[in-house]
Amino acid sequence: LDAEDESQALQWATDNCRRLESVDHNFIYHHESKLAPGFGSGLWMPDVANIRNPQLGKALIADLQQRENVSIVQRCQVESFERKGAKVVAVESRIENQKRRFEAQQVILCTGAWSGSLARKLLVTINVEPVKGQMLLYRIKGDLVNSIVLTRGRYAIPRRDGHLLVGSTLEYEGFDKTPTKEALESLKDSAEKLLPALRRTSPVKQWAGLRPGAPNGIPYIGKIPGYENIYINAGQFRNGLVLAPASAMLLADILLDRKTIVDPAPYIPVDRPD
Repeated sequence: LDAEDESQALQWATDNCRRLESVDHNFIYHHESKLAPGFGSGLWMPDVANIRNPQLGKALIADLQQRENVSIVQRCQVESFERKGAKVVAVESRIENQKRRFEAQQVILCTGAWSGSLARKLLVTINVEPVKGQMLLYRIKGDLVNSIVLTRGRYAIPRRDGHLLVGSTLEYEGFDKTPTKEALESLKDSAEKLLPALRRTSPVKQWAGLRPGAPNGIPYIGKIPGYENIYINAGQFRNGLVLAPASAMLLADILLDRKTIVDPAPYIPVDRPD
């Protein structure tokens, strides 16, 4: 709604053959009659959808557990890497108080916001840092909002189970995931300015997560410099789910030394300025 970068967005859609159109006040309120008054224009993307990432995660784990050639070890903290020359020969970890050692011919570092700190154990600088994001969840009655709506850096996402997700903040607070009162008030204010009916209800949940932020929002995908057999796939920031299939395919192409789906050069893991 009222996008400042409308012309750039429309040009992007044209260049990439995406369905995106500029719509007016009448279109907006025909589709979303319970929005606050005053929105004059919008960008409509009819093909956009949303995925419940915890549900997707459970489904992926369930799928992998059925595969005989895959082993999953959870809640296993990586502590260090065993190296021989330019090779990482094992990952050293700990489960509860028991040390574990995992040998591998190839190692992939895809540890989200923790990727930068783990790369430092290899004496490599990868500028991935945690960026805190806080969200609210409302329980709503009826069709308060039908579409994903974004405005002024905030969003509202309706769920089929009668909940509404409102987010999110951008905070550089290290690895702290503590929800704060300040974020609660800020998110509530944004939600109520977008959907005035929310003034009559309160959020049922508030939580925070850590995004893996990288310079210019460009992830690191490829072989870590100085090593023969360790790779990284991290730094997708706020777009982890939507970039996941292509990111995984690109890294698989690199790992298997085959023609890549896109030019890998922009994602090479080299030290980038913030």
